[in-house]
Amino acid sequence: MANLSAQKMKRCLLILLLYSSLLRGQTDRLHFSLLSGYQQENFRWSIAGNSSGNNPNIYSELIWRQLAGPLAGVEGEWNFWRSFRVRSVFSRLFIVSGKVTDSDYQGDDRTSRSYYGAFDSNKGSTVSWRTSLEYKIQLSPSVSLSPDIGYVLHTQSLFLLSDDASLGNNKLRSTYATVYKGATIGLRAAFALAKDFFIEPSLLYDQIAYRGKADWNLIPTFNHPLSFEDIANGYDIEAGVKGSFAWNDHCAVFLAGNYFYGNTGKGTDRLYQTNGQEPLTQFNGAVRHFWGIKAGLKVDISCIINGQSRVNKRS
Repeated sequence: MANLSAQKMKRCLLILLLYSSLLRGQTDRLHFSLLSGYQQENFRWSIAGNSSGNNPNIYSELIWRQLAGPLAGVEGEWNFWRSFRVRSVFSRLFIVSGKVTDSDYQGDDRTSRSYYGAFDSNKGSTVSWRTSLEYKIQLSPSVSLSPDIGYVLHTQSLFLLSDDASLGNNKLRSTYATVYKGATIGLRAAFALAKDFFIEPSLLYDQIAYRGKADWNLIPTFNHPLSFEDIANGYDIEAGVKGSFAWNDHCAVFLAGNYFYGNTGKGTDRLYQTNGQEPLTQFNGAVRHFWGIKAGLKVDISCIINGQSRVNKRS
């Protein structure tokens, strides 16, 4: 599912950029950026023993730690009319390291632990895609503010892996895939510290609907590939800062860092069993946070195209 969502997001971004280029005669600026970097994140969720949230209040808890790997992404920015811009950003983390623990309890507040397992989680991916409409407010020749509103989609494809020889051919390869989607609002500022050097801090807030789907592959009483699913609502906050240096009229390099925190409220956990029963319990919520650093190249496509057009007209 995560791969399918990523393909859809890539198509949307490509369509936006293609459409923008076709209308370049009516645009002021069209920018395209390529970026790469490193990201590390932690993620956890838990369920209660029943739908009332007790017996016990934390029955089972999954915690993923230090999911890390290389990050790649693209960004398109279209200044289509006056101070209005459309910005679309896509990035993907390729997980190459990480650990996960699975704990069950019989008493409230994580007491009387009845099960504990520690596993690898050194594969998988996470995806982030935002598309928003911005309005640039020029406060002074060197300072601007850009409030925005739009749509956001985050996904995770996570694993519980083990090569324990005692399992024989039945290797542990359980999965948990999430989708966060909803509305986003934000504020971006730009400060020109010198003629060619800019600092851009940003703050984003997402109001999201959360869904998690699991396949616990070694439990025969659970259905496969959908063993249980979690549904809740929540929010994300992302803060970032980017420094860029323009070495000519249409190219700039940048270095950026960001921190993300997401939290859902309580929801429902539905278990799908092979006997046809689908018991419900309380989903206590999911918490996710990560940090990342990235570098990239930003190109003013409209400047290049218009420059080439002028050359063609002269020739």
